Amino acid sequence: MSFLNPLLLLGLGAIAIPILVHLIQRERKRVVAFPSLMFVRRIPYQSVRRRRVRHWLLLAMRAGAIALIVAAFARPFLRRSAAAAAAGGGSRELVVLLDRSASMGYGDRWQRAQEAARQAIRSLAGDERATLVLFSRNAEENMRATTDHARLEAAIGEAKVGAGATRYGPAIKLAESILAQSPAPRREAVLVSDFQRSGWSGSEDARFPEGMTLTPVPVGDGETANLAVPSAAFQRASFSGQERITVSAGLSNKGRDPMNDVPVTLSIDGHEIQTQRVSIAPGTSASVTFTPFTLTEPNVRGTIRAGDDLLPADNVFHFVLDPSAPISILVVDSGADAGSSLYLSEALAVGSTPAFAVDVVPAARVVPEQLNGRSVIVLNDTPVPPAAGTGPLQAFVERGGGLLVVLGDRSSWPQNDATLLPGKVGPPTDPPGGRVVSIGFRDYGHEVFEIFKAPRSGDLTAAHVFRYRALEPSPDARVLARFDDGAVAGAERRVGEGRVIVWTSTLDDSWNDLALKPVYLPLVHQIVRYLAQYRQPRSWQTVGQVLDLAEPGRGTGERVIVTPAGDRITQDGETGLLELDQQGIYEVRRDEGGRDAARPQAIAVNLDPAESDLSPIDPAELVASVTGRAAAPAAAAAAAAPEATREDAERRQRLWWYLLTAGMLLLAAEMVVANRLSRREKFL
Repeated sequence: MSFLNPLLLLGLGAIAIPILVHLIQRERKRVVAFPSLMFVRRIPYQSVRRRRVRHWLLLAMRAGAIALIVAAFARPFLRRSAAAAAAGGGSRELVVLLDRSASMGYGDRWQRAQEAARQAIRSLAGDERATLVLFSRNAEENMRATTDHARLEAAIGEAKVGAGATRYGPAIKLAESILAQSPAPRREAVLVSDFQRSGWSGSEDARFPEGMTLTPVPVGDGETANLAVPSAAFQRASFSGQERITVSAGLSNKGRDPMNDVPVTLSIDGHEIQTQRVSIAPGTSASVTFTPFTLTEPNVRGTIRAGDDLLPADNVFHFVLDPSAPISILVVDSGADAGSSLYLSEALAVGSTPAFAVDVVPAARVVPEQLNGRSVIVLNDTPVPPAAGTGPLQAFVERGGGLLVVLGDRSSWPQNDATLLPGKVGPPTDPPGGRVVSIGFRDYGHEVFEIFKAPRSGDLTAAHVFRYRALEPSPDARVLARFDDGAVAGAERRVGEGRVIVWTSTLDDSWNDLALKPVYLPLVHQIVRYLAQYRQPRSWQTVGQVLDLAEPGRGTGERVIVTPAGDRITQDGETGLLELDQQGIYEVRRDEGGRDAARPQAIAVNLDPAESDLSPIDPAELVASVTGRAAAPAAAAAAAAPEATREDAERRQRLWWYLLTAGMLLLAAEMVVANRLSRREKFL
């Protein structure tokens, strides 16, 4: 026993007070009136010491209360070294971090990991607490700070390998948070894992302070052979009015031995289409291309399977395909020059991802019905069509349509529709001195010019511009590009749900030679894709991603989601977030106007490709990063553990609180006993 304030123990001298009270009694002077004192013998007054203690219980209670209160103020604590605590089985708090990521499904790793976690629980004394944390990409407490070791072992047995990627940072941070709240003198975490290198980058902000230990328990194999299917590619083509899909599977050999004559099978909607055989050298990748098949309906589900090894989860790759939906574009020109829209229409005819369906119509022949079903309308050097102005064009953009206005000699705008434009259009302008200008400033942060950001991705400055229309940008406009003389080349304005872009020079060869440059085609494609708000549909997702199923166009009624494991999740129309935590095919069944969709939407989910790389990290390296100390066996770690400070030991134990409480209770009991004894002697 040690004391934080030992000098206060001098107060134990106050114990003498109740002893003196019990042993010394002062006699009361009794004055008797006598007429004469001549016959009374004179005796001096003196105190009388008692020869025995009459109330031993009262004396013990008073002395004990004083001793307890003085000891409480001295702040006692039990001082033991870490090695002594380990040898003597001192109280400890244990957090078992059990890796359940997809890579733990390799061979018998999971069974060995479960047994290692059980052994860690069995090492606890009967009153010691433990927490079970299951982790992969994220970490979650399965059972928090309990002394019920049987329940902990049962929870370990019920846990299963998941499909998530390995991430050690969240698990270590959660363990640190749990141990930081523990008053136990020994605070330990046991990390049971295959220690996959991809799960630890070294930059994670996960650290254990002094007094906490991390013990690694590796269950991985020294040499591993693993074949994975990390990706697939799809090439689309048209044949006899039907869409044909060619699937190519990417394969990866993560082992050190060659894999020969591996069967790779493509299945569509549960029907096997074709099996190819391939040989892959160690540590390399390969691809297999299958025979094209016809795609006629949406939500077609495909599966690629390659070989068989100790980690079967990454030998399967799922995908979902939908028929291509071309972007519908209406190009409106003046009709005066038959070739004014030739460059534009020919450039859009080349597109395949996505395809563009282009109709060229003179302004005089446009009717409001032609705007329906369009994604983008291009006004190519023409006045606003009379049938589309003053309302229909505005409504089209506000509903989410895209409008591209290409200015030229024939462009004009009625006052009612001028609010659509991102600025005030001026007259045609020729650069001074008969010189030409080029596109100088480009907003590479905008989606239109983002593809030209990388080196050698296209030189927009090579185009020569001879004439343009002046544009004074409005306050809510975003300037996308400027000529090198400072004039605006392109500007954008958002109107409702739609977008409007004005290009101040023509897209043919009348005012510039941009149409003759290699950058013309990607620039036109990128502008149209942006205005159409096109997003290439994904054929698969990765475990751990979160989808918003409540986005526009996906129905507002109740939806039922069936997971690959067969679980059913019900969502209303406004709640659409879905975390993809299982590998396989999710089905989304919607109630559309009181009836179910004919074919459920399918979502393919695959493993993170990093999980296929089973290369391990040295556990000692990870422990050193977390604790600042190299990993050591449990006994050596306990022997080498630094001594806790006196203040830390006293603060954790808080013995003073119990002593002070006991002293106050003893004083209260002493008052009760003293009152009873006083009343009894009064009547004797």
